[in-house]
Amino acid sequence: MNRQDEEDRLERKRIAELAEQWRSLAGALPFWTEWHDGDDIVLRNQFGDELLVTLHGRWAPHFARYFGSLQKNAGCALAELLWTIGGHGDSTQIRRQARELLRAMTLEQPRPPGRRR
Repeated sequence: MNRQDEEDRLERKRIAELAEQWRSLAGALPFWTEWHDGDDIVLRNQFGDELLVTLHGRWAPHFARYFGSLQKNAGCALAELLWTIGGHGDSTQIRRQARELLRAMTLEQPRPPGRRR
């Protein structure tokens, strides 16, 4: 193994380690729901109705959409993509995981059954 291969291996290993840290962080989050209360947007724990955050002002809809794209499922999908990049998959698996992340972030709709891209 030459020097570049060893550096690549160590970098993939570090990416995988950090992906596990992110998975732990994202996995600890609750699922939440978004409620509109006048001009405010309220995020509440989906299962306990616990108040998580209230967003105020002109930027509230943008933050709500941003937070919505980072729901727990998207956080875990990001961890899976990073883990795959970290040496646990080939380019086909990386592209598939990237698509799963984009779907979890609600940026891309799922493909109809039987359709391939």
